[in-house]
Amino acid sequence: MMTLRCTRRLLDLLGCPFDEDPPASTTALGDWYANVIPTAAGDLIFFVNERSLLSVALPAEAMDTMIPAFVTRVYNLLRNLRVSTDIARRERDELLPVTYATTASRSVLGSMNDIALGYQVEAVSALEAGRTPRISEAELAMSRRLHSPLDRRLPVDVARSILAEHYGGV
Repeated sequence: MMTLRCTRRLLDLLGCPFDEDPPASTTALGDWYANVIPTAAGDLIFFVNERSLLSVALPAEAMDTMIPAFVTRVYNLLRNLRVSTDIARRERDELLPVTYATTASRSVLGSMNDIALGYQVEAVSALEAGRTPRISEAELAMSRRLHSPLDRRLPVDVARSILAEHYGGV
């Protein structure tokens, strides 16, 4: 079970009820935060993990299938970061069911702003180079960017450490 902490903007777009006092997430990585951001390649729904600051994104047009697409993107990112298939599957399976809630951490919201800018820059860079922006490339780039709340550790390293501690290996 996972709590998805959405900005008010995203909750309004989704039109779904949210839990004022959500239960604790059972995933190793914990809660995820979500928002909608504009990019030069189109709007994205992007998700940032509270503990590791890993992020995944999907086109805003995928809002109707947001949760299944999110779960798949998390699994794919973990595999691209060389997390074992078994652990990636176990973490993926813990993402459901989802409880919606409002955001609760100003620190994560600040990091989300930095990460959103990163996605926007990745899209512009790809378009200027004559390439189609690829979300998976942006996700990998964001997983290897330093963020001050992580004490100079990369999101990929933090996530791998959390997963190893929780599941006994990566």
